[in-house]
Formats: sequence, structure tokens, C-alpha cells
Amino acid sequence: MKQTPLLLILMMGFLSSCASTQICTRSITTSEPEAQALVEASQKAHGGIAFDRISDLSVRYEGKWASIGPRFQPVLVDSKFRGASEERMIFSPSIIAQSHTGPGGVKKVLRSPGQIAITYNGRTSDDDETEQAAALVADAYRLFLLGPFYFRQSGTVFALNGESFVDQALCDEVLAVLRPGLGMAEEDRVVLHIDRSSKLLRRVRLTLNGLDSTRGAEVDVTFRDFKKIDGVLWPTDFDERIRSPFKLHAHHWNLRGLDSNRGLSTRDLKLVQWTRKAARPSAPITP
Repeated sequence: MKQTPLLLILMMGFLSSCASTQICTRSITTSEPEAQALVEASQKAHGGIAFDRISDLSVRYEGKWASIGPRFQPVLVDSKFRGASEERMIFSPSIIAQSHTGPGGVKKVLRSPGQIAITYNGRTSDDDETEQAAALVADAYRLFLLGPFYFRQSGTVFALNGESFVDQALCDEVLAVLRPGLGMAEEDRVVLHIDRSSKLLRRVRLTLNGLDSTRGAEVDVTFRDFKKIDGVLWPTDFDERIRSPFKLHAHHWNLRGLDSNRGLSTRDLKLVQWTRKAARPSAPITP
């Protein structure tokens, strides 16, 4: 009798055991008041009044990729360059600047609405897939850091999506439909898991439509170890898992530095070189 290879048996079992319900795809054109109220309550719980006083952010991350993640999405993960990073955000106009470091050297990204620019060790990259991936990463990390405040952007509608548990905390789920979506996507969908008691945002699950190779996939990111800095509760521990088309751990990272209101402008965040004001390392977060 012909035997099925062991690896194939394992993969068949793995995929069959990892089927998961995907994010709702029904048409949603206007926000449900109850859902919007939950998001606004989460913004308040995270320090909305203090957040409104912030015009720019400087942050530093350190992280580690799971061994299998880079094999599935090497362009998105870009593990040779995406290890630690210093990142800057200006809220008006909307600018994201990133300086990633890894075993391959330094990757710099400058993201503004509808535009993306990238250098690897000082050399400009104009590869379409690389640009799509970098835009998706820049926007997603803005979402992960800002949490409920990210969903203040225009073109977002909300609907109730049930309930769930995150780290043993009962959460109300809100489905947010983003138009435009993350990166170059026309639309993305995000499920917010809002702690029913504290109103903190515990987890998001999202689509990744901004890159051809990830369209249809979903990941979730769980937020832990919140710290109050400048009056805002920020997550400092981030854990990312692939949820569809299969379940795998993908990435774990920590927020190691954060400060705000340096008075940054677009002049401080050029692709090739940041000014001294922008380049100063982010203020360390104390345990």
C-alpha cells in the first residue's frame, strides 16, 4: 500500500485543525451608534484629552520574528532589516518616518498619504512590491501604537461584532471598516476587542489587503503592559499571530522608548537624513 509522506500528513492535519472564522464581509455604509460609542469610550479610557495635545511622537521598538514568518512573507517581514527601529510621526500633515536596523543594515521609510519612499543602506528602492509592503507596515504600526485613536480618521464606519475573551478579560467586539485601508488598500477591516470593564483596547484583528500576496489573510495583535506617558495609556508589549488562512505565531515586539511634542515638521524628516531634533533617540520607557 502506498504511504502518504509524513510531512504531507502533518500539513493536512495542521491546515484542517486551523480553520477559523474570517472577519465579516457584509456591506456597512454607516456607523451603528452603539459601536461608535464603544470606540469613543475606549479613546477616553486611553487618555483622549491628553492625546489631543500631542502633535508628534517619537518611538523606539525592539522585536523578534517567529522562525516561520519570514518564509511565508519575506518581502513584508524584511527580517534582514526589520529588527529594531526608531520611528517618528507627525499628525498634521500626516507623516511617518522609520529607521529600521537589522543584520542587513539600515532601511529608511518615509510615508505620507498616497506616497512611500524607501532606502536600503542609502540606496533608493522603487520596487512595487517593496513599496506596497512598506506602506502597509507603516500604516499598520501606526494603528497598533495609536490603538483607538487611529479610528478617528474619516471614512471609517463601525458595527457591533459580538463578544470575546482576551487574556481572560471579557471584551466587546467592534468591526471597523477603513476606506481607504492600510497601505495601498482600497479597504481593510479591523475587529477591535474592547475590554468591557476598563474599555482598554486589548486586541485588533485585521485584514491585509494592501499587498497582493497577503490579500485575504488576517492577523491579530494583542496589546499588553500599558504604561501612562504624557497622560496617555500606551501598550508596550505587542504579540502578532496569523489567523487566516492558518494559525501561526508571527512576531513579538516591545515599545522601548516614547516621547512627544518635539515640535517636528516635514523639514525634520527627510528620507536620507533626519535633523538632530528628529534623530535624538526616543526617551526610554521605565519598567
